[in-house]
Amino acid sequence: MDISKFPLERLTYFVAGTIPGLVALLIFYLAHPESLGWFFILGFLGYRTKLALLLLVAFVAGNTMTTCLSASLGVAGGVIGHRMSLRPYVPPASQAIAPWRDPRWRAVLKMNLGEHAPPDTLPIPPGILAQRKQIIGMMPKERQQTEASGLELERIRAEMDDQKWSEWYDHYHRIVVDPNKRDFESYVRTGLNFNLETAALYVLIWVPFVPAVRRWWCIFPACVWLLVAVAEVYTAWRRYIDQWSTLSDQIQYLSRPAQRTALGPEPGAAR
Repeated sequence: MDISKFPLERLTYFVAGTIPGLVALLIFYLAHPESLGWFFILGFLGYRTKLALLLLVAFVAGNTMTTCLSASLGVAGGVIGHRMSLRPYVPPASQAIAPWRDPRWRAVLKMNLGEHAPPDTLPIPPGILAQRKQIIGMMPKERQQTEASGLELERIRAEMDDQKWSEWYDHYHRIVVDPNKRDFESYVRTGLNFNLETAALYVLIWVPFVPAVRRWWCIFPACVWLLVAVAEVYTAWRRYIDQWSTLSDQIQYLSRPAQRTALGPEPGAAR
């Protein structure tokens, strides 16, 4: 059986949720040792039952913590995205250099789109456009209107084609930045990292309030994992806003044989 089709890897997020949950229980016990003492001296419960109950509580508490942190990051991302959407719109054709004009990227995309690919044209540079207008101005008057209309039509078509190429590039930019399908190792690594980062943040929050946590062997690992979390968020944000960062990955993604038979909806239809 193909393990990538089985949701086992997705359970890593929930199972690893016991990590921040156990950290939370440990800090609570260090802050209030008497609060859990009665639980450990219960005679009618075996050690296996006690262990199972502790793991259950840690599981619920840990996943609650990760859910809250995920929601907070989602809200922060939404606010940042809204701020970015307020920036003035820049037409694709106005950009002198753009990644969707890369001939290698266009070639592999045309292999996937076939006859549905936009015409492989480029916007007319302002300098060339001005020179052609000057040449038209030196033509006989009876030809000037026809040539000027043809030039304007050519400019509009080239800009419309460039817009379509940019929409396709943005479509695959989002896919590459946040792929829907990941391998088993990626799910396990991401699940463990996020839960360890959640536990690290919880430890640092309670350092000022719980003296028992003020130990270098508690603070140092927590600081390391928090720095890892900050680095991951910053890297993901920079990769998302920098369209050039996914050019090579898009070429590799579109070069896969499977992509030639299953492309998904067009970017315009997805909107």
